[in-house]
Amino acid sequence: MSDNKNLIPDEDYEYEKELARKERLSAKEKQRALEQAQKDEERRERERERQKEQQLLRERVELMKMKNGVIEHSDQISETPDTTRKPQGFERVTNFIYHYKIPLIFALAMLTAAVYIVYDTVSRKNPDMTVVMLANNGLEFRTEELADFFEKYIDDRNGDGEVYVQVIACPLNPNSTDMSQTSNQAKALAQLQTADNLFMIVDSNTDPDFLGVLYHDFQKDYPDNKYMTENGLSLNLKCFANEVKYESMPYDVVLGMRAPIKTLQDSEQEMKDNFERDVKVFEKIADDLAKKAEETNDTGLETPPVKLKGAPDSSQESSSN
Repeated sequence: MSDNKNLIPDEDYEYEKELARKERLSAKEKQRALEQAQKDEERRERERERQKEQQLLRERVELMKMKNGVIEHSDQISETPDTTRKPQGFERVTNFIYHYKIPLIFALAMLTAAVYIVYDTVSRKNPDMTVVMLANNGLEFRTEELADFFEKYIDDRNGDGEVYVQVIACPLNPNSTDMSQTSNQAKALAQLQTADNLFMIVDSNTDPDFLGVLYHDFQKDYPDNKYMTENGLSLNLKCFANEVKYESMPYDVVLGMRAPIKTLQDSEQEMKDNFERDVKVFEKIADDLAKKAEETNDTGLETPPVKLKGAPDSSQESSSN
C-alpha cells in the first residue's frame, strides 16, 4: 500500500501537518481555558456562599445580642435592601402558576365539577313520569321511541308547559356479575326506594326478586283484556313493536307496575296515591293497544325470548331430567 505522503509535494505536506498540529494545540488550549474558567467560577461561587453564610451567622449573633438587651445597635447587620429582582407583569402570573400548579389543577377540577352539577341541575328536565326498563333484549336501545309512546297517554303533571317521560334503561342479566350488571342492579334498586317510578318493563329473563315487586292482580281487575298476564300487560303486539321501531322485539316483554308498599323514603299511602294516579295511564295504554290489535287483527310477535349469556342450556336441562 503506497504512502499518502508521496501523493502531495513535500512542502505542502509539511505545511498541512504543522497546521493540523497547531489546531490540535489550539483546541486543547481552549478546552483547558474553558475548564479553568468553570473552576474559577465555581470557586468564586463557593466563596460568595461562604461569605454570605458568615455574614448571616454574624447577623444572627448580633440579633440575639439586641434581643437580649446586650446591645442596642449593630453595624454588623446589613441594612442593604434585597436586590433580588422581583418578577413583574405576566412573569408574576407564570411564576405563581409554576409554584402552585398542583393546587390550581385541583381547584380547577373542583370548579369544573361544580359548574357541571349546577348546569345539570338547571338544565335537567323534571319528568312527568318515569318508566324503568329492566328487560334485556335490545329494547333498552329504544328509550326515545318508548318515551314518545308513553307521552301520548299522560298530561303535563309538573306544569312546565310540556310533557316529558323519562325511560331509565338498566337491563338486567341475573346470570351475570360483571361491572355493567352490578351498575344496572344498583340503578334499578335505587328506583325502588321511592314511591315514584311505578312503571316497569320486564321480560321472562328478569330476576324473580324484581318481578316480586310488581302488582299481580291486573288479570282480575281487567278480565276482558286478553293481554293481561300475571306480571302486567303483555306487549306481544306487532302494533306496539312498530310504534317503538323494534319489529324484531321478542314476544315476552311485559309492561307492569309496582305494587304499593312502604319504601325507604316514602310511606305506603304516598305510593298508593301514586298508584291510583298512574294506573289510569296503565288502563289507557291497555285499552288502546287491545283496540288497535283487534282492529288490525294483530297476530303477535314471532321473535322468541333472548337467551342471555350465562343462562343454562334448556336442552341440556331436559336431557338431564
